[in-house]
Amino acid sequence: MQRPQLRTTVLTAVAATALAFTGCVADPETADDLPDRGSAPTHVAEVNFPDTEAARTSQWVVDEINATRSMNKQDWYPKVAPEMSDEIPVDSLVGTLNSELRPSLPYVPSNYEEPEENYGITRLTPDLTAGPIDLHIQIDDTGRITDLWYEELESADSGETATDDEDAETNDGLGS
Repeated sequence: MQRPQLRTTVLTAVAATALAFTGCVADPETADDLPDRGSAPTHVAEVNFPDTEAARTSQWVVDEINATRSMNKQDWYPKVAPEMSDEIPVDSLVGTLNSELRPSLPYVPSNYEEPEENYGITRLTPDLTAGPIDLHIQIDDTGRITDLWYEELESADSGETATDDEDAETNDGLGS
């Protein structure tokens, strides 16, 4: 009676060893460094963010969007102001950014401006298959995000940038 149990144990050990050596090792020729299936755009230069709280927050959001893994909502809780999370739960905010922006990454922050204190607009430029996005971030005096939204703009190849409602699609619901 012990013979079948020993045989099962040996077969399980052999199968586990085979899986460890073959099934769990990524083939370097087919492995993708970035799950986004792309490389950073080379048709635009990356902007340097200024040394302001709004710029640091904007850069953090861009880094989160461009990360090799999906955004983790736990990282966002301390960054989002309570008044924003009352309007839109952090889970929904992160889920929307993961599902709507990450498929086109990586983005290059190609322009940054602060039209007023604690409010920054970052132009995110993807590869040539998608149009740029203006990411709007407003923060409170403690540096937490009080408002975040983005606008999809016309392609940068056309030479025009969209600034009015006819050319830009604003995605509301991200705290605005």
